[in-house]
Amino acid sequence: MRAGEQVELVAMAKVGSVAKSVGKSVAFGVAVGVLSGGTMMALPVQAEAYVVLTDRQILFFRSYSGSPGRHIFGAPRHLVAITEPKSGFLLKFQLYVQGWNQALALTVPPLPPRVRKRGVALTGLLPRIVPVSV
Repeated sequence: MRAGEQVELVAMAKVGSVAKSVGKSVAFGVAVGVLSGGTMMALPVQAEAYVVLTDRQILFFRSYSGSPGRHIFGAPRHLVAITEPKSGFLLKFQLYVQGWNQALALTVPPLPPRVRKRGVALTGLLPRIVPVSV
């Protein structure tokens, strides 16, 4: 984080990749290239992560036994948008970052209730995007 940067929300989500083309399977072994400080990093499918939303950026940290671990990646907040969340048993949405060729699938579990509430709050703070079908 930078000097003067304020944390607005900390949430948890399962993070996985989403293929841009409809119908492609992303269930096994899919990784997304994430640009973070000029370094490419692989993010495995369904990694549990802490999502930290600040007034300037969105940051993802690996979750280790209920506490934040290694920084996975971050993106400037003004470059981030999400799809309309689908709420059922699980809260699901896709995170798009301008300049990336793939989106990240985010899934928020229903339990414990505070995790779900923070996930819903996160979706309320991010702008929406309608993905373009190819």
